[in-house]
Amino acid sequence: MKPARISDGGYARTSRATPPNPQCSPRRTAFIQALFAALALAFVLFAPTDARAAGTVTLATREPEEVNGKWKLNFTINYGAKPDIAYIPMIFSFTPTVLYERSLTDQSPERPLLTKLPLKNQPSINESMDVGFSDASGKVFNITKFDFVIRRDKGFEAGEYDLKITRQTDGAQMGQTIKLILKGDNPVVDRRAIVFAGEKKKKPEEKKQDASAEKKEGEGEPAAAEAPQEPAATGETPTEAPPAEPPKQGGCGCRVAGLPAPTEGASLAALLLGAAVALRRRTSRR
Repeated sequence: MKPARISDGGYARTSRATPPNPQCSPRRTAFIQALFAALALAFVLFAPTDARAAGTVTLATREPEEVNGKWKLNFTINYGAKPDIAYIPMIFSFTPTVLYERSLTDQSPERPLLTKLPLKNQPSINESMDVGFSDASGKVFNITKFDFVIRRDKGFEAGEYDLKITRQTDGAQMGQTIKLILKGDNPVVDRRAIVFAGEKKKKPEEKKQDASAEKKEGEGEPAAAEAPQEPAATGETPTEAPPAEPPKQGGCGCRVAGLPAPTEGASLAALLLGAAVALRRRTSRR
């Protein structure tokens, strides 16, 4: 074979075909391709559930504001393909990671201070929802807008959460885990030190004053006890008893009107006294 003539006056080298490699046979190539296909299929079938995330999920805002103890979440969910049914049951799991605590301290006893407390191994707050992917006519779409409200009475507080959405049908996670911040004012916690103050000791002068006051009160109590008692209200006019008078000494033996009648001994004494007076007068006349 003659060498090929080129334009610049030189000669090109003669190229010979490379003989085929006996090790790269078509059977060997097909076997390698089948092996890689089997490994890929095994990875898909036996991969963890969390790695099989389906579709995408976005939020209108990841830092919603609290309104009357509620937070409203607006989602846009892309299923990745048209679902077989119009409504897909999903679980929204909120795991608290940081708590926004408002507390009163010794350094700030009047104005609450905001402290971000990290949380670990906290139980999730789960909300089960049926997400619709169809319109009023029944036509199914792969993208939907979905919103719902979470409340304080369900255990939510102002702070940070990890939001994970999974399908109940196969356990696949929808999109990636979302970092959510719920803004608001939590109840104030009093963390000021408690001071126990003892009873103030009295001075000697105060003790004397207290003793004199107690003595005066003790003297006044008998006077109050001797106060006359008013008669009970029986509806009758009370009658006054005549004052007691001592008996009069002597007398003429005559009866005075208004006085009680004399007794028999008093009458006999009066008769004897009258007889003695009459006898004395007769004797004096003679």
